[in-house]
Amino acid sequence: MRYTRTKKLTFFNNKGGVGKTTLAYNTAVEFANKGYKTVLIDLDPQCNLTRLALGDEYFANTLFSYNSKSIYDVLKGVIQGGSDVDVSANFEMCKQGNGNLQIMRGSIKLSDYENLLTTAYNQAATGEQIGYFQTSAISRFLFEKGLSEQIDIFVIDTSPTMSLLNRIILLGTDYFVVPMNPDAFSLQGIENLGTNLEAWKRNWKDTAKVMAKSSNIESQFVLDGEGLFIGYVINSYNVYGKQPIKDHRKWIDQIPGTVKEYLSERHSKNGLVAASYSASLHDIQDYGRIPAICQETGDAIFTIDPNKVEASQLGTRENIEKAKEEFNELADRILSILDKY
Repeated sequence: MRYTRTKKLTFFNNKGGVGKTTLAYNTAVEFANKGYKTVLIDLDPQCNLTRLALGDEYFANTLFSYNSKSIYDVLKGVIQGGSDVDVSANFEMCKQGNGNLQIMRGSIKLSDYENLLTTAYNQAATGEQIGYFQTSAISRFLFEKGLSEQIDIFVIDTSPTMSLLNRIILLGTDYFVVPMNPDAFSLQGIENLGTNLEAWKRNWKDTAKVMAKSSNIESQFVLDGEGLFIGYVINSYNVYGKQPIKDHRKWIDQIPGTVKEYLSERHSKNGLVAASYSASLHDIQDYGRIPAICQETGDAIFTIDPNKVEASQLGTRENIEKAKEEFNELADRILSILDKY
């Protein structure tokens, strides 16, 4: 195990369509290729990460398998009452990652847990033990599994909403990365995320964390609420002459200032504040149809067989080599931060 405890890294943006799931998956594959024992955690009820990691055919054949447990099965005892999270639930091995990459399958029924959180969050805010028990369920499961299975990194994918479920996920994560596109909507998403997360952290700190001390709640039941923003990734920019096109460059130039105001200065710390806004963790270019084909095959962008896409994508081999370089650098950058903080 590379760290003294398993690290939880969440990919999140309030704006949809920014390639969040694709970035999370491909980055996780690179972590695994570099020897880090990595587990994907699909906390988006749409289950896109599960489909991407397992491939269309495998996903369809095992969708209703009773031998393959999902995150809902893990939480079922908490949701229905009478028991705790199921730490016996096994992760599934992914075809990528040299044997170091696994996944906890997503579930459309995760919305049942979010319904429970409506009451649970308020109960925790007033110091009620059941509220802490229910809001910490995912976090406690990951802690137990990380320890027992010697996991280095959990890579968490979420839905693109400011939902109560995502509030709990972000209050329980160690780090978060914000993928974005070079457009006006991404800038608005940064503002929404930074402002709301600041309010969530403050509320949790002033209520649930204060009440936990007076109610003698054990620490493993209390979400830390100190998730660290470590940087952003600019995704799907179009290239002309090896540079972002003019329209995309306009928005790319505005991103650092917005990130600084709403994310870095509010959700980062120490030397990471300036580093997290002054430059992206990496800029990932638009790879055309390749990511869509990867959704069918379960491949990472940089490992797919060029022959599978050659007919429909000019420059396929060059793009795959470029993706290999980009995700290698992105993974190294993130790992250097996880090693330090």
